[in-house]
Amino acid sequence: MDSKFYRVEKVQAGQESKPGEYRYYLIKDIQFKDQKSKVRKRVDFPDRIIFDAEFEKKIIAKKASMSLSYFHFDYLIPEDVLPLEYKKFLYETFFKNISADEAAAYHQFNEINYIHGTTSIEGNTLNKQEVSDLIEKSIQPAQKSLREIFEVQNYKKVRLFTRSHTKRIDSAFVKKLHLLVMENILDNPGQFRQIGNIGISGCDFQLTPPELVEEELEAAISKYYQNIDAGKYPFEQIIQFHYEFEMIHPFVDGNGRVGRELVNYLLKKEGYPDLILRNEDRADYIKALQFGNNSEYKEMIEIFSRLYQIRLSKIETEFDRLKTR
Repeated sequence: MDSKFYRVEKVQAGQESKPGEYRYYLIKDIQFKDQKSKVRKRVDFPDRIIFDAEFEKKIIAKKASMSLSYFHFDYLIPEDVLPLEYKKFLYETFFKNISADEAAAYHQFNEINYIHGTTSIEGNTLNKQEVSDLIEKSIQPAQKSLREIFEVQNYKKVRLFTRSHTKRIDSAFVKKLHLLVMENILDNPGQFRQIGNIGISGCDFQLTPPELVEEELEAAISKYYQNIDAGKYPFEQIIQFHYEFEMIHPFVDGNGRVGRELVNYLLKKEGYPDLILRNEDRADYIKALQFGNNSEYKEMIEIFSRLYQIRLSKIETEFDRLKTR
C-alpha cells in the first residue's frame, strides 16, 4: 500500500487491541549523501493522504539535522546552523509542491523585493510598486531621476546574465556584473577603480590600493572556493567573502549592489534561497560589516544569519498553507 509521496506500514496492534486490528504509519525514507534514515507518523486513513504538510516538516527537520555532520564551521555552532539548514530544505520542498505558475509568481515577488531592497539601501527612492511597474511593465515612474530609473531597470539584464552563467565566478564575471548593474550610471562601468582616495560610509577601514584590486579579488575568490571544496559551511563562507569584497572595494561606485548580487549568486549555487535585505536593514547591515572591521566575524555572521532567517520566515508561513491532501 503506497501513497504518492510516502510508504505505508501496516503493523499489528498491541495485545489490548481487538484481533485483526492494525495501525498504519506513513514512512518516508531519507538519504542525504551517504546517510540514511526514515521518519514515520501514525495515521488513521493512509490511503487518503497524498501530501502531509506537518509530516513534511518533520522530514525536513531530519534532513537539516543530518546535513550538519557534513560541514566544518569557523564561527557558528551547530545549534545556530540548524535553523538555516531547516529553512533551506523547507524552501526546496515548498517549490516541489506548488505549480510552475505559483513558483514563477513567488520568484518574481521575491525579485521585486530584492531589487527594491538592494537599491533603496543605496538611497534609491522608488517605492516597491514603482519598482514592480518598471521591471514588469516598463512603466517609468514620474518625477524620478534617470539615474534612479537605471539603478532599478538594469536588473533586467543582470538577471538574464546571472541565470545564464553556470561556471564559478572570477574577476571577469565580477566586472561584467558591475557593467550591467551600473550601465548608464557610471562613465566606465565594469572597470576596476584607479583611485585610492575613496571611502565607505560608516567604515574607517583601509581599502585595498587600486593597483592590488584585481590580485586581491582573485585571491578572495580562490580562498572562497578552496573553503567550499574543503567542506566549510557555505553561508559562513559567502558572508566572509562578501565582507572581503566590500573591503577590497573594486569599483568607484556600485560595490554594495554588486556585492549583494554576488552573495545571492553564490547562495543559489549552494542550494540556498536569496538573502533579501530591505532599507530598514541598512543599520544592521552596516553594523555587521563594522564587526568585520574589528575581526569580530562571528558577530558579523550572526547578524546576517538573523536577517536571513527573518526574511525566510515568510516561506514557513506559505508552507503551512499547503494543505494535507
